Amino acid sequence: MTQKELLENGYFPKELPPPFQTKIFADKLSVIENDWTTVNVNINRSQKSIKEAFKDKFWESKWVIHSLPKVGFSRRLLGIPNPYHQSILAKSITNNWAEIEKIFNKSKISNSKPIKDETGKRALKSINSFGQFRKECLINSYDKIYEVRTDVSRYYGTIYTHIIPWIIHTKSIAKTNRKDNTLLGNLLDKNLRESNSGQTLGIPIGPDTSLVIAEIIGCTLDEMIQKKFNTSAIKGFRYIDDYYIYCENQADSEKVFKYVQSIFTEFQLDINEEKTKISKFPFPYEPDWSIELGSFTFRKHPQSQQTDIERFVSIAFKHAKNNPKDSVLNFAITVLKRIALFNESWNLYQSLILKIALSEPVTLPTVAQILVSHGNKVEKLKVKNVVENIIKEHTPKGHHFEVSWALWICKEFEIKLPNNIAKLVFESTDATSILIALDLKKNGFINKQVSTSLIRQEMTPETLMDEKWLLTYEAIVQGWIKSPKVNPILENEYFEILKKHKVKFYDNTKKIIPFKLVDPYATKTVSTPKVETKEKIVKKQNRLSTVGSGGDIDY
Repeated sequence: MTQKELLENGYFPKELPPPFQTKIFADKLSVIENDWTTVNVNINRSQKSIKEAFKDKFWESKWVIHSLPKVGFSRRLLGIPNPYHQSILAKSITNNWAEIEKIFNKSKISNSKPIKDETGKRALKSINSFGQFRKECLINSYDKIYEVRTDVSRYYGTIYTHIIPWIIHTKSIAKTNRKDNTLLGNLLDKNLRESNSGQTLGIPIGPDTSLVIAEIIGCTLDEMIQKKFNTSAIKGFRYIDDYYIYCENQADSEKVFKYVQSIFTEFQLDINEEKTKISKFPFPYEPDWSIELGSFTFRKHPQSQQTDIERFVSIAFKHAKNNPKDSVLNFAITVLKRIALFNESWNLYQSLILKIALSEPVTLPTVAQILVSHGNKVEKLKVKNVVENIIKEHTPKGHHFEVSWALWICKEFEIKLPNNIAKLVFESTDATSILIALDLKKNGFINKQVSTSLIRQEMTPETLMDEKWLLTYEAIVQGWIKSPKVNPILENEYFEILKKHKVKFYDNTKKIIPFKLVDPYATKTVSTPKVETKEKIVKKQNRLSTVGSGGDIDY
């Protein structure tokens, strides 16, 4: 694992819309660091007051916060760290990768150890997916009848950075040598605090570096559990912060739970009481809704397919209402995405997936990809109405994910926004959404008359090191906002280097990648083992249409 790989594919959260990228930054990393070394050499030759001011300027930074929906009313706050401090953290991790891998190897129960993502989608990925993890639990717990399930409440957000040296080196060594930054734990603790305004609570959700930190903690806790309990008496499995431990009897289950609770407490982690329970088999390990939706069959005839789509979405809405804490509609939209859709089904299908997007906005990326994949069949007016509703509802609430994806759909389909909607976005504090809106304005999809003066007024040299760093830098280098009289970039040596090397974090040429549509006429129908041609199906439909509309016909 290299610093460049971590910064190219593992820096920005994967949940952001397509234009946000860090490839140029990673590609130019060596020349950026060379120029930065030269700046430091020159500063060290300066008088004391200049050196101290320089040190203060780059001492700490803040993340850009990106609010993401989970399910229902719950939210997750993603973090986009400043490139200056994120590059330092990435270097610390890659320079010490051999030592970190030794920590990973202590665990025999982790299903989320980071490995290189050979697909290039991310820098790192967990060794197993969550689905594979659950399958491993089922396969290997065959001789245990009790299940202990628990996890950490708001794991990334509640990690106390000082526990990292405690975990790696033990509390006694860490406290005795707390200023020794040659110790890996102290170095990581320092890097994380400096990227989060000096705070000791929380690591950013999104960057792959946080997966590494989380696994350092998790694998060390795993080792403690392994040493405490005989592996023949219990079988344990962990995915990030989710623990599934299987025991032979109730007494062992309670001992395991109490011990896990004690080590969580020791390292200032809180048990998620809602997800903690001891269960005895037999019990269902899959919710009814996933079984029903996952096994639903869509018939392969235009008219009956429409009936099935309508019924499927109705069932999905029923389960979503009854299970508000589960990702029912997110699951449902992935099922709908895979349908071999007849053209005759499109109008109903389009309206229902837009209804799903409104009901559960976490589905917006999948809905957007479906719309892009179906291209010229999309009714832009319907999409326009939905995205405007989303922006109006979610901008005042600070729901960045919903607004940014709605705006990006506008970019994909060249939808022009009314002035009052655009004004809402420009008056918000949502960096990602404002940048997409500025892109829309530049391309004529927001009127030039809509003012962005407030954004310009708030651009100061200080904002390049706080939660507005991405907006300040990108709006100026893209030429979307005229630089204030005091150009923030010229007042910041690091970002001046980035601009010199033409680094951008927003690529306005990016698009959603469509998926390949399945031709429904190339698949078999339910009523016959033979493949019917398109002409035969159309003839049959025309023949049946003469029957009348006295009800649905099953085929």
